[in-house]
Amino acid sequence: MAPTTSLKRAAPDDAGDYSFLRRRGGDGPRAYHDDDTTANESASTFQPGAIVRVKLRNFVTYSEAQFSLGPNLNMVIGPNGTGKSSLVCAICLGLGYPPNVLGRASTFGDFVKHGNDEAELEVELQRKPEDAENYVIGLVIRREDNSRKFTINGSRSTLKDVQKLMRSLRIQIDNLCQFLPQDKVAEFAGLTPVELLEKTLHAAAPQDMIVWQQELKQGFKEQKEVQSITDKTREDVKRMEDKQRLLQADVDKLRERKAIQEALIKLKQLRLIAQYQEAREHFNEARMRKKESQRAYKRLERSVAPALEAVNRKQDYSRKVRGIVTLRRRELEQAVAEADKALGPVESASGRMTQIENAIRTEEDNFKDKRKRMGALRKEITDLKAKYAQKPKEFKAGEWNLQILDHQKREKQQKALDLVPERDAIKTEGYGLRQQKMALVQELEALDSQEGQLLNQLKNMNPDAAAGWAWLKDNQGGFEKEVFGPPMLTCSVKDKRYKDLVQSMLQGSDFFCFTTQTRADHKKLSDQLYGTLGLSVTVRTCFSSLDSFKPPMPKEQLSRYGFDGYVLDFLDGPAPVLAMLCAEKRLHQSALSLNEISDDQFEQIQKDELINYFSAGRKFYRIMRRREYGPGAVSTRVTGFSEGRFWTDQPVDGSEKLEIRRKIEEIDGKTDELLTKLKEVAEKHKTLTAEIKELEEKKVSEFTQWNGLPDKIGMTDPWQWTRLWCINRAAPRCQRKARRVDLMRQLDDATVDMSKAVIKHFETLGAIRKTRQKLLEAQVWELEAESDVKCLKDKNAEITARLEDEKAKVEQAKKDVEEFRQTAGEAQDKVSEFLNDENRVALLAAAQDRTVAEFEGSITAEQAKLEMIEAGNPQALEEYELYAQKIEQIRHAAENQETRLAQLNAGIEEIQSQWEPRLDELVGQINDAFSYNFEQISCAGEVGVHKDADFDKWAIDIKVRFRQGETLQRLDQHRQSGGERAVSTIFYLMALQALAQAPFRVVDEINQGMDPRNERMVHERMVEVACREHTSQYFLITPKLLSGLRYDPRMMVHVIVSGERVDETSTTKMNFGKFAQIQKRLKAQAGRL
Repeated sequence: MAPTTSLKRAAPDDAGDYSFLRRRGGDGPRAYHDDDTTANESASTFQPGAIVRVKLRNFVTYSEAQFSLGPNLNMVIGPNGTGKSSLVCAICLGLGYPPNVLGRASTFGDFVKHGNDEAELEVELQRKPEDAENYVIGLVIRREDNSRKFTINGSRSTLKDVQKLMRSLRIQIDNLCQFLPQDKVAEFAGLTPVELLEKTLHAAAPQDMIVWQQELKQGFKEQKEVQSITDKTREDVKRMEDKQRLLQADVDKLRERKAIQEALIKLKQLRLIAQYQEAREHFNEARMRKKESQRAYKRLERSVAPALEAVNRKQDYSRKVRGIVTLRRRELEQAVAEADKALGPVESASGRMTQIENAIRTEEDNFKDKRKRMGALRKEITDLKAKYAQKPKEFKAGEWNLQILDHQKREKQQKALDLVPERDAIKTEGYGLRQQKMALVQELEALDSQEGQLLNQLKNMNPDAAAGWAWLKDNQGGFEKEVFGPPMLTCSVKDKRYKDLVQSMLQGSDFFCFTTQTRADHKKLSDQLYGTLGLSVTVRTCFSSLDSFKPPMPKEQLSRYGFDGYVLDFLDGPAPVLAMLCAEKRLHQSALSLNEISDDQFEQIQKDELINYFSAGRKFYRIMRRREYGPGAVSTRVTGFSEGRFWTDQPVDGSEKLEIRRKIEEIDGKTDELLTKLKEVAEKHKTLTAEIKELEEKKVSEFTQWNGLPDKIGMTDPWQWTRLWCINRAAPRCQRKARRVDLMRQLDDATVDMSKAVIKHFETLGAIRKTRQKLLEAQVWELEAESDVKCLKDKNAEITARLEDEKAKVEQAKKDVEEFRQTAGEAQDKVSEFLNDENRVALLAAAQDRTVAEFEGSITAEQAKLEMIEAGNPQALEEYELYAQKIEQIRHAAENQETRLAQLNAGIEEIQSQWEPRLDELVGQINDAFSYNFEQISCAGEVGVHKDADFDKWAIDIKVRFRQGETLQRLDQHRQSGGERAVSTIFYLMALQALAQAPFRVVDEINQGMDPRNERMVHERMVEVACREHTSQYFLITPKLLSGLRYDPRMMVHVIVSGERVDETSTTKMNFGKFAQIQKRLKAQAGRL
């Protein structure tokens, strides 16, 4: 092997002394560097962006090291684990690229040397000719927070600044054609031809070719999209035109019907005009009859006036008498009110007397306690008091009787009033029971209807949804658009055979949810049901129309898979509810079949990838595709399903009816009990009313008797008062005399007041009698007057009948006038709705001299013609015109798309005419170098461009042959061995060397899979290519080299050694430069010998 030089050389002496930079802090790799610049090295210069120097501190296994690199081929050798790949990692991370480019650690902190907090990197890049100094990119990595800090030439910079600098220097660490670390070698071999073309262009093509390629990709992508839209547009136009042709027969019939309908509208308008004209004539005739009837009535009235004058006078007299009767009836009512008012003082005075008597009795009780020693006189005093008390009683017997009667009356009235709340409570309870019974009867009737059965089922399954539906029905008008209740109520299955299949596609919440059409309605309904009512229900909103949910294929094509149709085809309901179910459960994409599908049909379904959900027989199928695992990653889940609970026609549960009837009978029993109680209360009230009336009559009788008694005031025996006074005087220290005298005086005053009140009340009763008598007289006068009027009317009955007949004629004439006026007015209003200045003359002329009957006949004839013309599709005309409008719109859009497509084709052709020849030229140069490399090892290789009709599939096509007699075969992971793929890879990378746009390339341990022969041939070609003048920098990382390999002065060999025995202080023993000189000397001596 030729002599090798170290990575960095120190200031040399004659013996070629080399400095040694070691890793501080213990054993580890040692890097030997040669700083001397030889004549050969000075002849080679660094390309802009080439790596001049790499400095490490606390990075992976290095405590501190610095690598000074050569401008051409740099071979880094050393045993495994000494830190060769750490240099590659330092270059990658130091230039701002992530760890995943290396295929090693995933976080930056993992690259900090164990036991340290920070790692520092410094990568120096060759400057551009226009710049004054090299670019020194610094990086500090913190283990604790996994952070990075960059600097450029000592100034703090961001990652974006570093990336921008890399782009300007065409450095592409993430391109495997430029930077191939050890852990990415297999990945490079696994690149697809399309990916290899992409990487090759970025590594070897000028920037304008890369830009053109991106523009071509975008252009071809847009071309596909526009072409797809254009093709679909043509298909849509053809499909709509076909549908138009199918509708043509119905359209012709509908147009004929439309013409007849327009004629009918005009005839009906003319009929209204004729009706108005006839009504106006009838009105004029009726008005003339009315005037004539009024004149005839007035003539008859004047002729019979003398005969009717007596009747009129008697009628006036009868009216005046009725007025007197009314007046006197009011006077009687006022007298009764006055009597009731006068009764109040009587009751008040009676109450005051009772209070005074109670006070007197209290004084007497006190007197008994204080005068025990006067026992001998107690009986006499008591007898005198009794006599004294009896005298006034005898004098006021009527008064006391009246008080007793009033008291009894008030008790009876209070009892009657006490019965009122009890009666009202019974009525209220009865009303509530009646309401309950009505509700139960309605519920019983509802159970016999389909809607009632569904509501009852909803109440049993989801009471909250039932309560929400009840509220929604009462408050539907408060929403912007119609809100729909649970689908179990609003939807139904068209064919009951499919009810279980349809339900297998849905879940429980799908049957009970509510559907809104706007966001505001969704919020309002949610707030009401969740917040106010506290119900646990589901509210959904679908803003797409049902027409927007298109099936994956036409229904006619489903039969080849064994399906009967889509779920949506068998479900009926409001369009917003069906749209919601399509959005939630993809009913428009899920298929059904009553029968099981065959294995061939199932395989076809999986292959076509159009139907992912379907039910067949009694099984539900769900096909799941995991495209990230490849096109064949498909799994199917098959589950059985039971009979559906919804949309059934089951009879009503008889037990529930019996329960409702039992509740009704229970309410009837309670109602009967309340009626019995109410009758008892009414009977008690009736009895009390009768007793009150009896007491009232007795009171009047007693008062009349009392009023006839002589005045007995003052008839009390004076001797008794004298004796009582003597007794009181005899009582020692008696303190009650003054009080008793005062009470007696008060009692006398109250007695007098009551007597006055009774007398006044009696006077009001007399006024009542007089007023009633006057009323009876007036009523007698009224009867006499009415009798006289009747007699006079009987005598003039014939005259009156004639007058009544004439009067009836007048009234009938008035009625006819009003009827014809109203009829004419209504006809005029209807005519004014369509009559205007434009059609007035024509319509009036057409209606002139024609009757309503004639127009009725014309209308009947036209209607008969209309009934004879029937179109199979009533909406055909609207659909035909709608298709015509859509076809015009689509054609206009297609023209725009075709214009856009022409523009894209022109742009693609222009760019491709420039890009493709240069691509052919570039790949031709790569092919020449690649083929030459293989010829040097007696093998064959070829590089070409695969040009597919699809631009996205353009690719680099590499073919190789390693043995005589074989044909060229495509390079892939299956045909060639690992060593052959490694040789092909390094030769391809070397072929790019002369064309490289990147300033340096890195290949890590590419020779590990090669046999010695291939390794030696590859090394020979690598040195030849990488050490040419004006080529880019090249790095080869390898743990071993064969002996006797080719050496070129432009290459630099960097040897990394490590181990516990490595000298840390001296480079004398481990000076590889001296090793090379010793080897040269030994060879020279051997040659002389």
